[in-house]
Amino acid sequence: MVFKVLGIGILCLLTILNAAVLAQNENSDDLMSAELVKAKVEKAGRMVEAEGTAVFSKFRDKGGEFWFGGGKGYIWIHNLEGIMLVHPAQSELEGTDVLGLKDSSGFAFIATMNDLVKKHGCGWVVYFWAKPGKKITDYKASYVKLVHHGSNNYIIGCGIYNMNEEYIRLKFPEDVIFSAGN
Repeated sequence: MVFKVLGIGILCLLTILNAAVLAQNENSDDLMSAELVKAKVEKAGRMVEAEGTAVFSKFRDKGGEFWFGGGKGYIWIHNLEGIMLVHPAQSELEGTDVLGLKDSSGFAFIATMNDLVKKHGCGWVVYFWAKPGKKITDYKASYVKLVHHGSNNYIIGCGIYNMNEEYIRLKFPEDVIFSAGN
């Protein structure tokens, strides 16, 4: 009888712990995925094509749909000249020339993004970048898309950490991928 009560107690405890873990995962800021990144860029691209700069404020809204994954996911926009137009996580970059930015391996990833979208329209760039607050770099994959509004060209992008070229290739075998390793 004691073992039966103890067994039921342990089962109840495991059920509670499992529910707590599930609740934590549902509210976790680890809900980023390559699929979500690509979907957000595609949606943002359609909006910019339709409305131009009038929608830029929607991408800066930290309470809006384009600030996601617990703040890890956001849309940025730069132009073909390399001027950052929208960067909600680092607004001080807006209006600056980022074309020469390089990762820890010396890979000019913004210039590469521009080359990719000029040749293919959209795709992934994989490079090494430190997570906010960290000093050690890790893989970061950014999905970028060239969109047009009037005579203006915009590169819409969003990135995700811990995603290497092989993972992106498995998820999106038809997508173009440029990487620091190529």
